[in-house]
Amino acid sequence: MTMFIWRILAAVSVGVFVLGIILLIVLRLLKNGYYHEFTQDELLKTVKAANSKNSIYFTTGETKKFIKKYVICKTLYDKYLVCNYARNFEDISYFVVQYSHFKRVIGVINVTHRDTGDTSKVIALKKGCAFVNVVIGIADGITVNSNVIRPLPMSKVRINAALRSLTLFTFLFAVRHAAIELFSGIYTRAFLTNFCNYGLIAASFVLALISYLITALCFRRRNAKIRNGGALEYEFL
Repeated sequence: MTMFIWRILAAVSVGVFVLGIILLIVLRLLKNGYYHEFTQDELLKTVKAANSKNSIYFTTGETKKFIKKYVICKTLYDKYLVCNYARNFEDISYFVVQYSHFKRVIGVINVTHRDTGDTSKVIALKKGCAFVNVVIGIADGITVNSNVIRPLPMSKVRINAALRSLTLFTFLFAVRHAAIELFSGIYTRAFLTNFCNYGLIAASFVLALISYLITALCFRRRNAKIRNGGALEYEFL
């Protein structure tokens, strides 16, 4: 191939790389969907302490049968949640859906608690969390809600893996060509027709293929994460 064609291929690779990055950011293929819609819980009161700001909310709907109130505690470095149970449960499992200030879901935590007493364990929240909804899953063996998180289709995982692999290959292709033109000098044309050049392209393709296989075969679906802390006594008055 001529120098002109190699340069066109490099330019196309840069364009495909940029397009691939934009698609990965915009499409957000690995983001789970949620069946639960945001519900504005009633704010009971906000208490400011020396090192924290604590907001106590009443729960709404069916949740109030199991959890009466909850407090969102904000400190300089941490943000966490403590729930006030309606009664003692032998076994309770629920989802804490976290929302941003714009009511957008930013995370879901699956909490399981046994022999509960009056209050839950400390539940760590994301720093960007402004609101939460508590959705009961199972209480003392009775299923209340089972469809909170939409499973992530493997088709989206494969498309994401393919886009990542394509962007990786085009990036390596463009970088290889730029390096050859910058450092080969008068031997650029000879190097482009050399076996080493095609070997580098083949190595880039193999790396992209490995990237696809790792993403597609070893991907762990982004379902609810279990993050429970230690016990905390809090007065819900």
